[in-house]
Amino acid sequence: MPRSPLLARRARDLVALTLLLHAFALVARSQTIVAHDAAGPARLDGPWLFYEGDPPGGSLASADPRPGLTWWLGHGLPSAQQPKVIWLRATVTVDQALSNPALLVNPDADDCTVFVNGRRAASCADWPRTSTYARRWLLVHLPPGQAQIALRIVGPLGAAARPPQSGDVLLGNSGVLEDIRTATDAAHFYHLLPQTLLCVAELLGGVVLLLAFGNDRSAREYLWFAAFLFLDGAMSLDAVFSYLYPLHPHSIVILTSALGMIGRYAPLVGFIAAFTGVRLNRWMRGYQILLLAVPVLYALPYLSNDLAWLPRLPHREFGWILLFVQLPFIAGSLGFLAWKWRHGKREAGLLLPSFLLASGIELLGLTVPWFRFFHAGRFGIDFDDLSMFFFLVSIGPVILFRHRRVSLEHARVTGELDAAREIQQRLVMPPPAIPGFRIETAYSPAAQVGGDFYRVLPQEDGTILIVVGDVSGKGLPAAMTVSAIIGSLRTLSTAAPAQVLCALNRSLAGDLRSGFVTCLAARLSPNGACTLASAGHIPPYLDGKELDLENGLPLGLHSGSTYAETTLQLPPGAQLTLLTDGVLEARSKTGELFGFYRTAAISSRSAEQIADAAQQFGQEDDITVLTIAFAPAEVLHG
Repeated sequence: MPRSPLLARRARDLVALTLLLHAFALVARSQTIVAHDAAGPARLDGPWLFYEGDPPGGSLASADPRPGLTWWLGHGLPSAQQPKVIWLRATVTVDQALSNPALLVNPDADDCTVFVNGRRAASCADWPRTSTYARRWLLVHLPPGQAQIALRIVGPLGAAARPPQSGDVLLGNSGVLEDIRTATDAAHFYHLLPQTLLCVAELLGGVVLLLAFGNDRSAREYLWFAAFLFLDGAMSLDAVFSYLYPLHPHSIVILTSALGMIGRYAPLVGFIAAFTGVRLNRWMRGYQILLLAVPVLYALPYLSNDLAWLPRLPHREFGWILLFVQLPFIAGSLGFLAWKWRHGKREAGLLLPSFLLASGIELLGLTVPWFRFFHAGRFGIDFDDLSMFFFLVSIGPVILFRHRRVSLEHARVTGELDAAREIQQRLVMPPPAIPGFRIETAYSPAAQVGGDFYRVLPQEDGTILIVVGDVSGKGLPAAMTVSAIIGSLRTLSTAAPAQVLCALNRSLAGDLRSGFVTCLAARLSPNGACTLASAGHIPPYLDGKELDLENGLPLGLHSGSTYAETTLQLPPGAQLTLLTDGVLEARSKTGELFGFYRTAAISSRSAEQIADAAQQFGQEDDITVLTIAFAPAEVLHG
């Protein structure tokens, strides 16, 4: 019994120690932040209690029995585990009276919740389309006196959560904090104003180039550069909205940003090729596909939780990806333009300074940290925007100069074609009236000027020389050959058909490069005698039947070619029809040719009717038809 007082004292000491330890644990779990000059407002940088993951009570637990880690904002994560969910807890008090107290929080997260005294007070979801990049601060009203504050922050799409930084949690008068938030929104606007104006200019430039391409479909460089401007402008404008008022989730922003930074080079490859007159080969097209595939592959793990098993590269690694993709484009484009310029391609030399300037700024931004972003007053300047600005300013005059030069060249060629068409129309004038013959002609070129020709040359003795031909090819070169042939025929009007063809062949041999001329010559006498010679031309028709002629080589292929003649007698009223292959090769919308059968069936009609039938069927080549009806005086009077 004498030991009972000692036991009682020890029991009392043990209870006191237990209570002391419990009180210490409570103090450790309810960290207190005392704000000074809260009307200022005050920065609540710490100390906070930091927790990894949700407490046993779940995501809406008002208390956390776990021991937390003391932590200050801006000091880096106190844990190397990079948790997906973190909690920050503290008891906030002020050392002076504060009217209308409130909390202004920039959680820097898509999914966040603010608790005040154990109750949910605000959430990132309360603001429409709030995202990490929009950085719309949360204004939370507080009760007077002490307040227990808890912040729950969740990482995007299962990634590590990002805690607020120093200065991201403020305490003060609600009116003052509202002014700070408004000023922050205005700062975001001015920060992005240069990029916004640049995006609008790109989109307008793309519209102008599309209109230019609509007027000249052969200028594919306008279409490629318009695609570049639309892709870069639209993706950059989407990035602007992601900072101010996001149009879609952050995962889509990752895709659009990657497309804007990497995929935009795909149409630039096509632009360089079209501007310098080079056809896109399979290597160029493969590189274009790669430039579009890389940003898609980079963004896939962020687009859906179902794809979260794919490796997600940190945002800081994107600069290395961009550098890895850009270097081949920069080296390849500059090397290609320099090589083309050295080999006399003037257009490549015009593009080279613009690409050198833009590439230099891009490389500086990717390799020099301080050059990536800077401010000019209230305006934020990104290295990529700076590169794009100087690129457009320098390449704009080049495109305008090219457009003006091409327009002048087009006007010159159009004028030459108009003059050539007028000359050709004079060369294929309707034949004169010749006693004993009724001659009709129909001429319809497929282009502005054609390669078909005919000539009717009457003689003093009543005979006539008729020549019909077709120069291979179309357009101005064929028309120039036609002019040369008709000029030569003036000195051959008295020669026999075979002699006419031989003389024309000698004059054309070696001057047509890879082309040739098919030609049919016929000499008709007043008594109906007809002599014909053919140089690779389609046979004529006599009263609806195809004549069997011995065909020689087309003109211009071999200078020593000779030609045989065929002689026949035309009966009174007979019709001889000469035509070019534009009639035979007329093609319907289904791809069916007009052909020999249809041609023979209508060969007894007038020249105009034959030409109209071929045109309505589907003209693809020049069409020439010449009909000669033998009508001696006794037939006419009879």
